[in-house]
Amino acid sequence: MKKNVNVMAVFCDDTHRIARFDEMTNFVFYTKSDNGWGKSDPIPFSCDLSGGLASIRENISQMLGAFNDCRIIIAKAIIGIPYQVFDRSGFIICESEDFDLELLDAIQADLISQDGEAKEDASLLAQTPEETDVPGYYRFDLTQVQKKHPEMSSKMALLPFLKETPFYALEVVCDHIPPWFEHQLAAMKMQYRIENKNNSTKHVVITHAGCE
Repeated sequence: MKKNVNVMAVFCDDTHRIARFDEMTNFVFYTKSDNGWGKSDPIPFSCDLSGGLASIRENISQMLGAFNDCRIIIAKAIIGIPYQVFDRSGFIICESEDFDLELLDAIQADLISQDGEAKEDASLLAQTPEETDVPGYYRFDLTQVQKKHPEMSSKMALLPFLKETPFYALEVVCDHIPPWFEHQLAAMKMQYRIENKNNSTKHVVITHAGCE
C-alpha cells in the first residue's frame, strides 16, 4: 500500500519531547500542507507492556483507531513485541534521539526518493523485449537490466519471451554470450549470430532456425 508521506505520528512524553514507545504518554500528528507542517493536539496514550502478545496487540490496536491513513511513526526507540506489531501492520518506523521539523522534511524526502527508486525498479523488472518499427523484430538490453538487478539471470529475463512470443528476430544487448545459448537455443530450434556494432557490448541476434 502506498504510504501517505504528508502525515506522521510522533511519540512524546509529558515534557512534549520525543520519547521511547515504552516511555510515551501521548502522540502527536504532524500533517504537511502548503503552509508547512501543522501539529495536532496531543492524544494521551501509554501502553501496558506487562501483559503478553495478545494484550499488547490489543492495546496498540486501540491506539491505531486514531491513525486513519497515517503509517509513519517516529520515536526514540521501539523494540520487542511493539516493534513487531507495528512492522507487521505495515508501519514505517523511524527512530531518532532528537526531533524538529527538519527531521520530518528529511524523512519525507527519503521516502519519496525510495518510492521513486521502487517504481523505477518495478519498471525495469517488468521490461520485456520491445518490438521495433519492423514487425516481428524485437530488441532487449540485457546489460541495463542486469546492471540494476544483478540477481536476474539471462534465463529469467529471456526464456519466457522465447517460449511464449512469436517473433522473427530478437536482438539482445549483453556483456557476454550466455553459455546456455549454445545448447538450449538449438533445442528450441533457434540460432544466433553476433553483430559487430563497434562498442564494448555484444549484439546477439536470435532467430528461428531456417528463417534467415
